[in-house]
Amino acid sequence: MIKKLNIFICSIIILSVHGEDVELAVNKVLPEGMKVEAISDSNIAGIKEVDIGELQPIYVTSDGKYFFYGELYSINQSDINNLTDEAIRKKRAKLINSNLTSQDFISFPAERAKHVITVFTDVDCGYCRKFHSEIEDYNEIGITVNYVAFPRSGPDSPSYDKIVGAWCSPKPREILTLQKKGKEPKTNVCNDHPVINHYLLGQRIGISGTPAIVSASGVLYPGYIPASDLFSRLESSES
Repeated sequence: MIKKLNIFICSIIILSVHGEDVELAVNKVLPEGMKVEAISDSNIAGIKEVDIGELQPIYVTSDGKYFFYGELYSINQSDINNLTDEAIRKKRAKLINSNLTSQDFISFPAERAKHVITVFTDVDCGYCRKFHSEIEDYNEIGITVNYVAFPRSGPDSPSYDKIVGAWCSPKPREILTLQKKGKEPKTNVCNDHPVINHYLLGQRIGISGTPAIVSASGVLYPGYIPASDLFSRLESSES
């Protein structure tokens, strides 16, 4: 990602000498494998927000001559809002909603859900186990937990094989719970599991550790957060 962006940034001279359509101009200088996916108006007149397939957008002048890559802030009296962070959250939520369905999750639903979170998890992660040991607390407070797999050690690792077994099991909730207690229940490996897709999606939306909690609006909360604290944060971010 960084290498690609460095190549792109080095291409600013090329971009600045052509007054072409924004999409054509940007696509000409993007590294191979990247392309403009969407263009929208930014909060600044004459500046377009351009989605190039990564979480963070770039900002391009409407004549396609100049761009900048960085954070854009708005000033509202004494308040400062990070508009780039808002764009990243929206993109993260969009990627989750477009790539995951209810069939992907191992879910622990709240009886009276007030918030739904997507949690990227690893069965051998200590804080993932702590989080899961308190799953009833999250449910009781009104948080539905939808687990997806993110074995930190990657494919072809013992953790990967274990979590595949949970997703392949006819009783995934029970198997995942046993695994998070440090046990190794007998499981089978199937060919139609979604674990590799979960792992790649996690990398794409900026996850590097577990548990990684993503709210419905795309806010990423890295690490373990107690139920009451998480509920307060969700009440604030999702309002």
